[in-house]
Amino acid sequence: MPKEWKKVRLGEVFEVQVGATPSRRVPEYWNGNINWVSSGEVHFNNIYSTREQVTEDGILHSSTNVHPIGTVMLAMIGEGKTRGQAAILNTKAAHNQNTAAILVSETPCSSKYIYYFLLLNYENTRRVGSGNNQKALNKERVRALRFPFTSFKEQEEIVAEIESRLSVFDSIEQTIDCTLSQAEALRQSILKQAFEGRLI
Repeated sequence: MPKEWKKVRLGEVFEVQVGATPSRRVPEYWNGNINWVSSGEVHFNNIYSTREQVTEDGILHSSTNVHPIGTVMLAMIGEGKTRGQAAILNTKAAHNQNTAAILVSETPCSSKYIYYFLLLNYENTRRVGSGNNQKALNKERVRALRFPFTSFKEQEEIVAEIESRLSVFDSIEQTIDCTLSQAEALRQSILKQAFEGRLI
């Protein structure tokens, strides 16, 4: 790591908030026009819309807040691979108690820089979680995560370089996916012909 960079805790730079779920016993809190993120929707992606929406009343009567575009979401609890995954909000949204909102957009930092850092450190972040029945992160553990802090300009340059290089891998993956699809279609064709008596 360059000597001018600093290893700092997320909580030293960003506000971190944990969400909440409005009461499902009150229909007036649900099916509104405010997006509401659950941990299952956080899977190293960009969030443009959510499966569920809440109302202004739902927000007022729970401890969740609506966060701006550019907020980085981190899944703290979830089945399988969910815990430790991140996402970037591309829409204003509230969120549930199984997710943490890292308010990057309210600082001179790059949301994508934090997102890619969390992508790199996915396994390490998962190991930070602990619990008897279900391993989990919490607000303090998220705030304590350390990342290399540098200038916004350098963060943007790093993100641009990452995306330039990853685009090559995306292209390779698309080619592989296409080839696998063609191979599967050919396999099915051979099997079909075999059981129609057309191979012999």
